[in-house]
Amino acid sequence: MRTASRTAEHVALFRALETRRRDRLFADDLAIRFLPARYRWLVRSAALPPLGHRIARIIDRRYPGGPRTSAVARTRLIDDLLAAAEPDQALLLGAGYDSRAHRLPGMPLTYEVDHPLTQRAKRQRVADRPHVRYVPVDLAADRLVTALDGFPRKRTAVVWEGVTNYLTEEAVDTTLRDLVAITAPGSTVIFTYVDRAALDADTPWHRVVAKVGEPWTFGFRPAEVPGYLVERGLNLKGDLSAAEAAARYHRHEPAAGFYRIAWAEVR
Repeated sequence: MRTASRTAEHVALFRALETRRRDRLFADDLAIRFLPARYRWLVRSAALPPLGHRIARIIDRRYPGGPRTSAVARTRLIDDLLAAAEPDQALLLGAGYDSRAHRLPGMPLTYEVDHPLTQRAKRQRVADRPHVRYVPVDLAADRLVTALDGFPRKRTAVVWEGVTNYLTEEAVDTTLRDLVAITAPGSTVIFTYVDRAALDADTPWHRVVAKVGEPWTFGFRPAEVPGYLVERGLNLKGDLSAAEAAARYHRHEPAAGFYRIAWAEVR
């Protein structure tokens, strides 16, 4: 990776557009800061409801498969899961342009782990906060347990959003085992993943991420997730598709059935 993540930029765009909606699922006023000028203009235009709805429709036609609604539905679901966990500390893996440490009330001490280039781009746009610790690491090449040497072993809420599908099977396995090793029992691990069947399908969404140089490389079969997690010291508590998450929040717009959000508890 030679530049900040393009997919992280796209998710920031979707969050910024969602923030301009009157029926928004969340407010992320920082998301617009991570966007180039052409996207900032688009977001400001979306504040007018007719233009906002038209922009959403154009994006959904250009990027079939529901990436926009999938991104905002997963954001809201993870926000709710994080609040319900009431952790002593939070750990954001592959944080991208996630602004939860800034926008969610009552966030505890939060560690943000991400690729150095993406993290650098983020810190240029967001002021440092006393309760946020930045840890630069490439999870495709480096061990989490090494990067987080000295990490307090407390009840932690881990958010691993939009990452596993860009890693190798070995990196996902190692990271989950490291998370169990460094967090206290009762910790919550929230992660997203792609149904493995989608990796073999020539979907429009898959083609888009490959075109920007960030192809999907890993996925789970949903039926195998509970057993896979048990073998690594975790108990699955829930697993929803992005389409199911969107329906939970009464957002009846295109969302993906193959993109999933799961949460588990450390034993």
